[in-house]
Amino acid sequence: MGMRKIYLNIPKNLTLIYHPLYNLKKLLLLTFLVIFSLVSKVNHAQNLSKSDTAKVHFLNSRKFYIYKVNKGETLFGISQKFNIPQEEIIHFNREIEKTGLKAKKKIWIPAYSWIKKETNVDKEIVEYKTEKFIYSVAVVTCFNLPKIYTTVDTSGTYIEEPLKKEIKENLEFVEGVLHSAEVLRAEGIKVHIYIIDSENDSLKLLNKLNKNIRYDHIITNENGNTLKYISHFSVTRNIKLFSTGINTNDIIKENGNAFSMNPSSGKQCEQMGKFSGKYFPNSSLITLKTSTAKENERAELFRLGWMKNQDSPGYQIDYIKSGAIGLVDLLDKKKTNVIFISSSNEDLVSSILIALNRKISEYKVRVIGLPTWQYFETIDQKLIENCNVYLFSSGFIDYSIGSVLSFRKHFRDKYNIEPSEISYQGYDAFLVAGKFYLKYGNKIYNDEKSFTIKGIFSEYTFVRSQNERLNENINIHVFQPANDVTIDIAKNFNMK
Repeated sequence: MGMRKIYLNIPKNLTLIYHPLYNLKKLLLLTFLVIFSLVSKVNHAQNLSKSDTAKVHFLNSRKFYIYKVNKGETLFGISQKFNIPQEEIIHFNREIEKTGLKAKKKIWIPAYSWIKKETNVDKEIVEYKTEKFIYSVAVVTCFNLPKIYTTVDTSGTYIEEPLKKEIKENLEFVEGVLHSAEVLRAEGIKVHIYIIDSENDSLKLLNKLNKNIRYDHIITNENGNTLKYISHFSVTRNIKLFSTGINTNDIIKENGNAFSMNPSSGKQCEQMGKFSGKYFPNSSLITLKTSTAKENERAELFRLGWMKNQDSPGYQIDYIKSGAIGLVDLLDKKKTNVIFISSSNEDLVSSILIALNRKISEYKVRVIGLPTWQYFETIDQKLIENCNVYLFSSGFIDYSIGSVLSFRKHFRDKYNIEPSEISYQGYDAFLVAGKFYLKYGNKIYNDEKSFTIKGIFSEYTFVRSQNERLNENINIHVFQPANDVTIDIAKNFNMK
């Protein structure tokens, strides 16, 4: 499938120009999200008989007719009969390109077209493009379109083509972006959105991005080499880049146009240390030294944040030598003991909590854990409760606020499922990009003019560090997993 853009009838004040990948989004969401049909049927030509459409098959919940070619028929004639573009028929019948159209050959004909353009809509888009107040956004993610379809056997009644989890998530990410664009219409946002499949191939992405399009923003959840190329493109073209990838800051740290929506793991630990120093005044801190460099780095960053609100740096215990017993020996009976465990090793965490639980009646203990602890499976939840465990994360969805309820209703009404975290992140990515455009236009962002944008997955306050050009969100969310009513404890704290 080429780079042809798909123009759709759209609401006034919002112009969305879709790459064919958006059509795949509809197709794949139909299969995996169990949604109602998003496309309208097209009227068939008058010469289409009941026998032409008698045999029906489904591919990923999309309806197809299995049509037997008559003697003397041409591809053009079949295209006109079914009102389906020739290239779309070829797409599902690749053998036509090799052997041609043969009589009595059975071919797949889509019951409706997803690439057919309407002339009147083309004209409308051209007129909109002349307006200066419309800006362009590229949404880059991976669908791997060329790998979705393979040669299929038409003898069955259903063909199962399972998608990878990442592709399903990327589809939800895009849906979040698009719904956010609809919501921002009320604030005057007028935008062309280009949805681009990276295919996990930077060379192919180069060909797709290097069109005669001036992007104002790029939104992506990519990582690795693909993100590295996107960042380079952002720098050379002076385009703002909004990245929602996890731990991608090292890749985009030299890009002054880049905004990291999720704080890095190191920044989260530093901010959690700062929060803890303020939330637990006059407390005693204990951190661990382990055999893992990453864990020790987290502990040091936590201590760095702690010292911004506390006078004492606390204690560091060599866990390899002393173990959980040595940690318990450092507990102070006169103060609150804040213990930061920088490990995601479930056995290590469990042994420490068990040791602390034995002494919980004698000491006042607060344990700070990592976001990964949310996914622990074997630790007794009673230990989590008794040891007063606090966790932090880059996002926190408050299901009591109106914007979240509205987004959930939109998603459930449209797809019959709950939105995943990545769809909330997609929503926030466009929300932040749109708010920046409304406030700054295309001017260079200066963090001295920083302001906080409240999304539905997180809040966003971007700060540029001394050693990096990257603008990084510094907001984290703190909660106690053992509480029946979970609240975002950090939301009223100034974390800058």
